Amino acid sequence: MKYLAFDIEAANGYLLSSICSIGVVIADEHFNILSRENIWINPKTKYNLNGTRANVGIDLHLDKKLLDASPDFREVYGKVSALLTDPQYIVLGHAVDSDVRMLNKACERYHLPSINFEFICSQLLYRLYKGEKEVKGLNKIADELGVTFHQHNSEEDAYVSLLTLKYLVEDSGLTVEELLAKYHVRKGVNNNFELNRPVSLEGQVSKKKLTQVAIERIKEYVGAVKKTSSEYRNKAFCLARSLELSNSGELYDVLKTIVQKGGRYTAKLFKGNVYVKADNPTEQDVMREKRVEELREQGLLEVVTIQDILEGKL
Repeated sequence: MKYLAFDIEAANGYLLSSICSIGVVIADEHFNILSRENIWINPKTKYNLNGTRANVGIDLHLDKKLLDASPDFREVYGKVSALLTDPQYIVLGHAVDSDVRMLNKACERYHLPSINFEFICSQLLYRLYKGEKEVKGLNKIADELGVTFHQHNSEEDAYVSLLTLKYLVEDSGLTVEELLAKYHVRKGVNNNFELNRPVSLEGQVSKKKLTQVAIERIKEYVGAVKKTSSEYRNKAFCLARSLELSNSGELYDVLKTIVQKGGRYTAKLFKGNVYVKADNPTEQDVMREKRVEELREQGLLEVVTIQDILEGKL
């Protein structure tokens, strides 16, 4: 899986369809940059670099002669559509729903089909990871990450969006999918010009309900795994809540190992005799593990790590 970060700028802030540049940065699964490109587009409209507020003075780093000689959106549509809909990419942007709105307006302007694709928002994930109430612009995040860039240059903005996601993955030790699961983030979707923004569903769905759904999903999975040995006979495993909720490959690797070796899964601490703790405990884990420690001290519960299970060190 690769990453594709993109950013769009419009030549006239009052006309969302006046796209003049689309920055695209592609990286491999380890965030090594594979390509960087600014797709210049003739917006065929009057320029208004003040955005939608007077005297803001946004510098889009534009060369009008270059834009006048560039193709219009209709001519680059095929290339842009192919990139954003390519299944090998995780597509992302910063405050990305505004970019998708510009795409939709440009497609409508030129009577082109909707570009239907999924995407994630680095701005949203950064806010959730930092535990902040307000979102931050790329310039503030770049300052915090120690990155220098030319803001409002599409290629540069896309690059910093990618660096933001890279920071989140490396600092948390989680994959992108695990980050999305941890914060209950629903990916954004554009389908037939209908935009569903990327949002966190935490607070919209009760934690109890999320846990119930996760446990039922786990029970369904372990019911299909075949026992191959009796190494874990008479052992009942309960998991850190964050691991149960992660819906990650790591979760299913742990469950598969447990069941294949003759162990069983339980969602209840008092029914288990082995507890698998998380590598990166959440608030829910910390609260639960107070009880885990009490049971461990009483000799009723053994505590192991995920690696203990996967490497057969139990």
